[in-house]
Amino acid sequence: MLSMVKSIALHGLQGYLVHIQVDVSSGMPSFEIVGLPDISIKESKERVKTAIRNSGVEFLSRKIVVNLAPANTRKEGSIFDLPIALGILIANGDIDSSFLDDILDQTVFIGELALDGSIEAVKGILPICIEAKNLGIKKIILPKANAKEASVISDLDVIPVSNLNEVIDYLNTDIIIEKEKSLNFLSNFKPKYDFDFSEVKGQENVKRALEIAAAGAHNCLLIGSPGSGKTMLARRLPSILPDLTFEEALEVTKIHSISGLLSEENPLICTRPFRSPHHTITETSLVGGGRIPKPRRN
Repeated sequence: MLSMVKSIALHGLQGYLVHIQVDVSSGMPSFEIVGLPDISIKESKERVKTAIRNSGVEFLSRKIVVNLAPANTRKEGSIFDLPIALGILIANGDIDSSFLDDILDQTVFIGELALDGSIEAVKGILPICIEAKNLGIKKIILPKANAKEASVISDLDVIPVSNLNEVIDYLNTDIIIEKEKSLNFLSNFKPKYDFDFSEVKGQENVKRALEIAAAGAHNCLLIGSPGSGKTMLARRLPSILPDLTFEEALEVTKIHSISGLLSEENPLICTRPFRSPHHTITETSLVGGGRIPKPRRN
């Protein structure tokens, strides 16, 4: 039997729709994943089989072929564990309800499976949700640990799940899972700073120059004798930078989300990116890098 489940993959900061097509048929038992998967996706075969068995569902020895379409783009990561497992269960008839086709048509699935069937958090949820909204997707089923991050996107029903059995029961309409409450950007996210510009007394000329630099997004070079207040003023400059708009906050957060630097408590970065390098810094240190370049934590 053939089944198809929707998911979303990432290419840089952008997402694109992926159809997980699963065919389960009689023949020599095998499990193949095609569609340019990387090593982490190929390894999902063992995670999926073990998670299904440990969830109390029989994993039949059949010929299983999983295709990640479009097949001409490289896919990577463990985010396809959940949709692959669901595709197999649907093809086997373990998931079957009168509303299943409607649910699958307007829902994308994201999640990494642990061997006990629990669903682990993944990276890059924010750009995935943005792409889902742009594609007209109404609902996303994802790990509970990623629910807050996804809830900043409006007009998208975020269904948080903890384990595979929970998803099976939800798709079989045996249980109802409440969607995550959407977080309002203006009321829930305020920038917090360790140092405040209002604490500076005196230095009116320098303060005026810094205010102009902050308002116009200009560079500023502070020169003076030791102890004159250069570092003190520079540390407090971020507190007078213009607040990020919602669109700007999404752009900054997308980079941190893909890099895995977001926490459950702070799903959206609302402080404007700011760097204050020393004048003796080298070009290499200024640009940064490494084998896997990542943004610095604020």
